[in-house]
Amino acid sequence: MPSIVYQLSSVHVRSDVRVFHKQCVSLAKAGYKVHLLVADGKGDEVKQGVVVHDLGKPQGRLNRMLFVPVKLFWKACSSKAIICQFHDPELLPVGLLIQLCSKVKVIYDAHESYPDDILYKDYLSPWLSRLASFGIRHLENFAARRLAAVITVTDYHAQRFRRLNKATYTICNYPLLSEWSSFLATNTPRQQQSLCYVGNITRKRGLGMLLQSIQHLDVTVHLAGGYEPEDYRDELVAMPAWDKVVEHGYLARQEAISLMASCQVGLMLFMPEPNHINSLSTKVFEYMAAGCAVLVSDFPVYRQLIFDSGCGLCVNPENPFEIAQAIQNLLSDPEGLVVMGKRGKQLIREKYNWETQEETLLRLYEILQRK
Repeated sequence: MPSIVYQLSSVHVRSDVRVFHKQCVSLAKAGYKVHLLVADGKGDEVKQGVVVHDLGKPQGRLNRMLFVPVKLFWKACSSKAIICQFHDPELLPVGLLIQLCSKVKVIYDAHESYPDDILYKDYLSPWLSRLASFGIRHLENFAARRLAAVITVTDYHAQRFRRLNKATYTICNYPLLSEWSSFLATNTPRQQQSLCYVGNITRKRGLGMLLQSIQHLDVTVHLAGGYEPEDYRDELVAMPAWDKVVEHGYLARQEAISLMASCQVGLMLFMPEPNHINSLSTKVFEYMAAGCAVLVSDFPVYRQLIFDSGCGLCVNPENPFEIAQAIQNLLSDPEGLVVMGKRGKQLIREKYNWETQEETLLRLYEILQRK
């Protein structure tokens, strides 16, 4: 009889790429009976061998943080699961309780460095963000020592958790080869003088600096994603270069992939904050899979990956003049852009793909299943 495993999230939607398409589907293909518990209000379903349980969409952030965890706890504890994996820091108390109150082995999947990330949330005052960062760090430390295992997305983040729990594994958020196969195998036509950014549109992701840099350039910037906060759009619209922007809003997965594959350069100009400096953005690898040349912030984690491998350029994200020069250098050499795109695709095919990370996930589950 297949082993039953639960994936828990109070924040992520059921279609989340890392949670569902990568981890849940990989486990289901490996023979596990996978149940995904979410709270998105879209009802129960079975998809790609994964049983999705909907706990109902909560009304507001406070309701989500207070009541959804209780529902997840009772659902998980009353199941026959042998392993539970949770994906949100607000579920740390739930994970600990499941570990203490049942025979279930619990895994914490830390998708990013939350103590660093919360320091720069626009909706929190500076003193409250510091207090929240302190609280999350100590709660993560307390939980990590007691849970069966911890998963992180980079080796840098894994170092911290490995001091607390030897069963710490790095499982990177690389692209699925199956999802990108058609683009990896062919060279698609691209819009001339085209740049794209796909993701959440926030101040800390450098869109304001980008618009300053392109004011005097003949380019088109394709923006796909939602604004956080929503009034940040008003700030961008007021900038002189806004007439060079094409807004796409939130795109479905395949639409976003097609957009990236139609542009020449993919942009990731994050500001130098701790969670950015030490993290590898998933979107950068997706730009590479789409065959884009990549223009990224000049952080150490990107220099070898992007610049040294010859698939893009690194720039100071706080210097509009330097960004403008880099964009001009890239777009003035169409043949060079094609070469950079091919190099990026080759790296995805050979190294930076989910299939290399899937092996680590399945090995971890096999180890916990035997304990």
